[in-house]
Amino acid sequence: MLVLTACVQRVMHPLVLAPVTLLQRSGLNPRPATVVHFLLLLIMVVLCFFLAPAAVFSVVEVSWTFLDGIYFCFISLCTIGLGDFVPAARPGQQYRALYQVAVMVYLFLGLMVMYLLLRTFHKMADVHGLTTLLQLPRCEESVLEDTEPIVNNDPTPPRLKDKAASKPLDPASQPSYNSINKG
Repeated sequence: MLVLTACVQRVMHPLVLAPVTLLQRSGLNPRPATVVHFLLLLIMVVLCFFLAPAAVFSVVEVSWTFLDGIYFCFISLCTIGLGDFVPAARPGQQYRALYQVAVMVYLFLGLMVMYLLLRTFHKMADVHGLTTLLQLPRCEESVLEDTEPIVNNDPTPPRLKDKAASKPLDPASQPSYNSINKG
């Protein structure tokens, strides 16, 4: 999850903020600009991460239909993952290892794009006032935390402020399984 979050933070500006700003500069108000951008992004995700891979899966996996491929893409990218359809499960399949790596890359990129789509929807809800209506946290507040690096490059370890926090725990102060009432 940390890797997905870091990747989405990196692509958030060029794929979400820059296009919305460009649409606003072309004369659209913020509300229609976010809706147009979200719909274009949604169409791109459906075409590139659901329909095209489903067509590939229906060709490569002999027993899968096109609808089975769409079902696998939806179940996998929504992180439901039932396991009833598994690509590259047929023994003796040609280039099986390469196919498995390609499926892993597809799933990683697909999860990243789904998270980006959710973040874009959250930003659109902020512009339209839906987050205030539903009493959700605003997306701008999360942008502040997004500017901080996830991994700190500072080689000095953080200093403990409280000496008691650095002491080992006393085993007698912790509950044990022997103290559980068996009645």
